[in-house]
Amino acid sequence: MSKALPQLLSWMPALTAMGIPLHPRLSALSLGIWTVLALAAAVSGMIKATPESRASKPPIAFRWIAFGSVAYYGCLLLGMLWTSNASQGWFALEVKFSFLLLPVLFWQMNLLKDGSWKAKASSAFQWGLLIFLISRVGHALWYQDWSMMRYGGFAGDFHPSYMAFYLITGILYASSGDRIGKVLLLAAGLAIGILASKAGWGCGALVIVIELIRRFRRTKDKSLFLVASGALLIAGAVWADGGRFHEFQTFMRGPSGAAERTTSMSADRQMSLTLKQEKSIQKTGSTGGRMQAWCASVDLIAHHPFGVGTGDVSEALMTVYKREGALYAQQKNMNPHSVWLLAGVRLGWAVLLGMLIWWGGLLVVALKVKNQLLAVWCIAFMLNATVESFFELQQGVVAILFLGLLFASNHQK
Repeated sequence: MSKALPQLLSWMPALTAMGIPLHPRLSALSLGIWTVLALAAAVSGMIKATPESRASKPPIAFRWIAFGSVAYYGCLLLGMLWTSNASQGWFALEVKFSFLLLPVLFWQMNLLKDGSWKAKASSAFQWGLLIFLISRVGHALWYQDWSMMRYGGFAGDFHPSYMAFYLITGILYASSGDRIGKVLLLAAGLAIGILASKAGWGCGALVIVIELIRRFRRTKDKSLFLVASGALLIAGAVWADGGRFHEFQTFMRGPSGAAERTTSMSADRQMSLTLKQEKSIQKTGSTGGRMQAWCASVDLIAHHPFGVGTGDVSEALMTVYKREGALYAQQKNMNPHSVWLLAGVRLGWAVLLGMLIWWGGLLVVALKVKNQLLAVWCIAFMLNATVESFFELQQGVVAILFLGLLFASNHQK
C-alpha cells in the first residue's frame, strides 16, 4: 500500500486532464477522487516534505499562481460580508472552490520524487482533446445534422470560447515531432475555426504565429504543421462563420445612418421614435451584448468601490440593464464577460487591480525564468479573459487553474 498510493496519486492529474475537455462534470469527479487519495497520503504520512523538497521549492511561477489563487478565494469569502443574496454567494463559493483546492493538490504533487506525472497529465490532456473532437464529428455524422459541426452544436456541453481555449492550449502542448502532436495541431486548428468563437479565432491565430516565430528562431524549423493548422483555422472559420464576423464588422462601423422620415410624420412622433431607438435598439449579437455588459459593469464598479458582494452580481447587472434599456444583455442575463470586470463588480477596485497584477505578474515571472510555453499561454489567457468570464463557470475555473499550475510546475524552458 505504501507504494501503491503514490503511484495512484501520480495518475490523478492525468485523469483530471483527460476529463477536462471531455465533459464539465468529469473533472469535478476526478478532483473528488484525487482529494480523497491526497488526504489519505497526508494522514498516513506517506508523502510529506523532506529536507530535499524544502531545499528545492516548487518553481516560482507555480508559487505565484498558487498564492494568487488562494488569495482570490479569500477575497470571495470576504465578499460574503456585504452580499445581499447569500444563497447565490455560497453557490459561487462552491463553484470556485478549486481556487483553494487545486493549489493544495498540486503542491502535494510537487513533493513526489517521481515527476513523471507532469508528462502524463500533458499527454492525457491532448488525448482528451482528440477524443472530444472525434466524438463531436461522430455525433454529427450519426444524426446527419451539419449544424452540429459549428459553434454551440460542435462545442456540445462546453461554451465555444472555453473549448477554443482548450484547443489553443493543446496547440502549445502538441509537438510536431510525434504523430499525436501532428494530428492534434491540424485538428485543433480546424476545430477552433468551426467553433466560431471570435476570441478563439484571434487568440488561436496569434498563438500559431508566436509559436512559428519561436520555433523558427530556436531551431530554424518552419513547422509546416503549424502553418497548416493556421490555414485550417481560417478555412474552418470561413465555413462556420454564419454571419458572426459580419455582425462584428457591422458593430465596429456603428450606425449606418438615420432612417428616412416622411413629411407626414409629426414632430412629436419623430422625437418619440428617436428616443425609443436611442434607448432600446441596441446592437444585437455577441459583440453588442458584450458592450452592454461591459458598460453596465463599469457603471457598477464606479458606484461600488468595494463591489456588490460575492452573490449579487447578476441582480446588480440586471438593474442596470433595465435602467439603460440594454435589451439583449437583459434577455440573455449576461454576466460581465470579462474576468477583470467580473472581479471588479463582485469585489471592487482593489481586487480588480489585484487580478491584473496576479496574471500580469505571472507573465513577467514566466519570461524571467524563460518558461516560454507558460508565457505564451498566459498571453492567450489574458486576451481571452478580457472578453470572457472564465472564472464564472466550473469548466473555466478548473481548466484554467489546472492548466496554469501544470505549465508552471514544469522547469522546462
